[in-house]
Amino acid sequence: MIEYKEIERTVEKQGTSLERETFKHPAFGMIGFSRVSGGENTLFGSSIKHNDRIVMTLKHGKQDRHLHDDWYYGRGLITKVEMSYSQFAECISTLNVGDGVPCTIRFTEKDGNIPYIKENNSKREQFRNEFSNTISKAMEQVQAQINQIQESIDNKKNLGVKDRKEIISQLRQVKYNIGSNLDFCVEQFDEQMDRTALEAKGEIEAFCQNKINSIAQAALVENRDKFVKLKNPVEF
Repeated sequence: MIEYKEIERTVEKQGTSLERETFKHPAFGMIGFSRVSGGENTLFGSSIKHNDRIVMTLKHGKQDRHLHDDWYYGRGLITKVEMSYSQFAECISTLNVGDGVPCTIRFTEKDGNIPYIKENNSKREQFRNEFSNTISKAMEQVQAQINQIQESIDNKKNLGVKDRKEIISQLRQVKYNIGSNLDFCVEQFDEQMDRTALEAKGEIEAFCQNKINSIAQAALVENRDKFVKLKNPVEF
């Protein structure tokens, strides 16, 4: 059964020109996105550090009715998350896909400020360790097959056709296991390097865009007198 709750309404300075109505409800919220630079730059789901990031804030909301207009305000932070530019672009362009995209939680209403993420090993080092483990496991399998074949040879002075076929089958299985595992590891490494390159490209683009914005804003401030004298190119 759907539950409903009335909107809470309060009136300040009733009967005057400054009369203000305030409306509150648990369902009212305010969401915002902003750009930030510097600070802690290790993000969940990203293999590089990010100086420029996108911040999403979600707040409880309220509505004021004042001067014959509606005004909307935030009145308490619910959560704050950060994303890289690539994660933000993926988030808004790939709807209805899985559980979404990774983001880094900085604050929740329940837990307050969230501890920062300790920097992990690079993806290259991570793949190196995983590749080494894959090789070690493959060598263990090879040694086990060698021991099994050696045991068959020691127990039987004369190897029949069936025994030879079984040995060849075991050797082929070893070859297949090693080859498939290594091929998969290489494919995953290539995919990760492509993702890392895309993340780095997004970081460079974000840096350039922020630098262009800073230069443009400085030029506007420096030449504000000239801009004031310009005629409006649009006729109303």
